[in-house]
Amino acid sequence: MSQRTYGDAPWRIWMPAVTIPEQHEEHLHVLLWQVCGDTDLVVDGGGRTLTAGHALWIPVGVRHEFTVQTNSVTMPLFFEAADTATTLTEPTLVTVDRDLQTLMLAYTVSWNTIIKPTPNLARQILALIEESPVLSAVLPMPSSEPARTIAEALRFNPGDIRGVDKLAESVHTSVRTVERTFLAETGMTLRQWRIRNRMEAAAILLRSNAAPDAVAHRVGYTNANAFRRVFKSHFGISPTEYLDRYRAQP
Repeated sequence: MSQRTYGDAPWRIWMPAVTIPEQHEEHLHVLLWQVCGDTDLVVDGGGRTLTAGHALWIPVGVRHEFTVQTNSVTMPLFFEAADTATTLTEPTLVTVDRDLQTLMLAYTVSWNTIIKPTPNLARQILALIEESPVLSAVLPMPSSEPARTIAEALRFNPGDIRGVDKLAESVHTSVRTVERTFLAETGMTLRQWRIRNRMEAAAILLRSNAAPDAVAHRVGYTNANAFRRVFKSHFGISPTEYLDRYRAQP
């Protein structure tokens, strides 16, 4: 069977340059992924070139225009601003490694097809691209495997929806072993540790001026009222009061 290869015949394909005039999204953050070739951009009045293997985060409301050069592919990914809590408040250049590429492809598929993975892909993408990741520095960490692997996964994505059984399965151990190790090495059950991790992450996001409902979604709560109750129990004040108090600081 013969096999066609196109790498030695660049004349076989031709994609003309495309210019997108100045615009801004009123309800969406945009992540422009340069799949191949180059794109020339003007973002907030400043020019830059986006090269293959990189992506540019453009926050909601930021004015931008760009030209995708000949034989280049730029893929935009969109994130609903009202549902997206992030520490990314300025245009941010990101290097696309293998993990991020896989997540962005899956995210694009989920937006455009009926294939919609249950895990929240946006949370994982944000965790990889944030300059100031949402990681609590005050939580005690278990010292032994596999509990530490679970703790690192939950620090990476506080909104991880997996139950204890699935987390234990992911590191090939039993729920009983995981629970015993967390209690012995952190002084907390896994459930207690997970709630504290989510609340510390929520506080970091609120200090980045994220909306409380979006923060609730980011740290794994589908019910915003439930998030508010847990947050107030942890910090003594509501998320809105916490946000207002932080804004009032000089």
